Amino acid sequence: MKILALKIYIDSIQGYREGVPKLLDIMSELDIAASIYFGMGTEDDGSVMSRIFREEKEIVASAPGIIRDAHRRGHDCGIYGWNPREWQLRLEKMKDTTLEADIKRSVEYFARRTGNRPAGFAAPGFRATYISLRIQDDVRFKYCSDTFGHYPFLPKISWKTFATPQVPATLPPLEIMLQKCTEAVVRTRMENLSDTLPDGLSVLPMNAVVASVPEIFPPLYEFITRCHDTGTRFVTLHRVVQSLDAKNLPQCEVVSAKAFGMPREVAVQSTD
Repeated sequence: MKILALKIYIDSIQGYREGVPKLLDIMSELDIAASIYFGMGTEDDGSVMSRIFREEKEIVASAPGIIRDAHRRGHDCGIYGWNPREWQLRLEKMKDTTLEADIKRSVEYFARRTGNRPAGFAAPGFRATYISLRIQDDVRFKYCSDTFGHYPFLPKISWKTFATPQVPATLPPLEIMLQKCTEAVVRTRMENLSDTLPDGLSVLPMNAVVASVPEIFPPLYEFITRCHDTGTRFVTLHRVVQSLDAKNLPQCEVVSAKAFGMPREVAVQSTD
């Protein structure tokens, strides 16, 4: 059986306010659920000028009803960091205390907005370090999805095996797959993707902003509908983890490598 998890992440106000509502409507129409990860703070890049105007660029605070609506509709709602773009650009340079404070602040902010603690965390830009994995263990997420890979696993870096299961993305991010494409090319690539999904679990990552792009949204709608109508089973990453014996998952190294045309090295599951 083909099983598909939609991994949707939000790092901008446009993706949050324009993309997420469109995606929620598609999934409500088809009665399917996704895993959605929200940048809880700002969309700035960590620069001085961005910080000066931080209050004007808060993501969830710009329309808090959207995250509540996603939670109310039964989606697996999690965290995409506090300031996703700063994480993507400066993760290795961030102080341990800053990283820990940002993750914990995101958890608290999420709980205030939804009334529930987040089950999962997705690392912005698929970038992870020893420190970020350690903090995720300390915060006690049910699972994380920071990596590209093949199947769920317990992550290792050097001598340390971490306790929080990783559910990796198995397909290229949609925004990378479809960048600079005309609508006709987008439609062809989405049709090919639906036809070539393998049996078993596939995890398709996408930035929510893609749903706000006129050339992408109609083919994306058709792709999700086609998968649904041809019998693909949709699952959330939290549901995947709940079906596993998390303590006995395979232990795999997390390495930094180029993958799927991403602009910088990302966290990848090593199966060697």
